[in-house]
Amino acid sequence: MQQHTTTTRSTKIACFVSMFAGVFAAIYAYAAKNPGTALVFGIAAILIGGFSVIKARRSTEDMQVATAGIFMAVVACAVALWQMYN
Repeated sequence: MQQHTTTTRSTKIACFVSMFAGVFAAIYAYAAKNPGTALVFGIAAILIGGFSVIKARRSTEDMQVATAGIFMAVVACAVALWQMYN
């Protein structure tokens, strides 16, 4: 039997902040001329996403949103590292 859990408003906000931070970091990594700053933004977005996943561990929908933010932040870090070494 699956139990339905409800999430608080702060959990939803944290998960969407994680997603927007990841998307912002990825866009900045593609558009910026300074890969060092893009890497810092990517790492910060990963940390925000990690906090959001921990906060949203009881709701699958919220965890998916937070995980999307982490994925975009990892993409941002990969792009920044690619720019640094090429």
